[in-house]
Amino acid sequence: MGIDALVSKPGVRALGIAESFRLDLRYSILVGVVMRSDGVIDGVSLGRTTVGGLDATDAVISLYRSFSRNDIQLIMIDGCIISWYNIIDLERLSNELGLPIMCLTFEEPEGDVVNALRKLFPSDSDVRVRLYEKLGKPREMLLPGGLRIYVRFAGIDYRTARTIIRKFVREGKRPEPIRVARLIANALLNYVRAP
Repeated sequence: MGIDALVSKPGVRALGIAESFRLDLRYSILVGVVMRSDGVIDGVSLGRTTVGGLDATDAVISLYRSFSRNDIQLIMIDGCIISWYNIIDLERLSNELGLPIMCLTFEEPEGDVVNALRKLFPSDSDVRVRLYEKLGKPREMLLPGGLRIYVRFAGIDYRTARTIIRKFVREGKRPEPIRVARLIANALLNYVRAP
């Protein structure tokens, strides 16, 4: 399906991915929710990434493939830097999966990420900095009601990404596939934390 069809089709299927982690655990909880733009959920899967690792891209690929289906038309991820500086390679994801990929953040980016990477991960900071710089700067996107989000994307243009994101936002800033995946990831982390 072409990009133009994504905009015009009423029942676009997106895989929303979110994670939840604690620094005292080796792995984060990665959740994928397949949702149609009409709000129907028709798939959920679980995965994991290493907290502070370099396996986020592979984890997203594995999570996508765990669905064993070919009707997912795009992927939305809650952030490009997850699980304590585990950086996702958007271009690689889009190329390997043949899908449009969007990473969304909901606050204005701040801080010196490159300096943090060099300080926290001296042994592999060059790899992390390269991945981070490859992402480029996020693009600001205005949603109805004047709400702002920040988006990085691959395999899709800004205008189409905005149209699709707006299809999936019911209230607030988060598209429903990401919002639901985040709720599940947080609930699972709380369950793991429980005595």
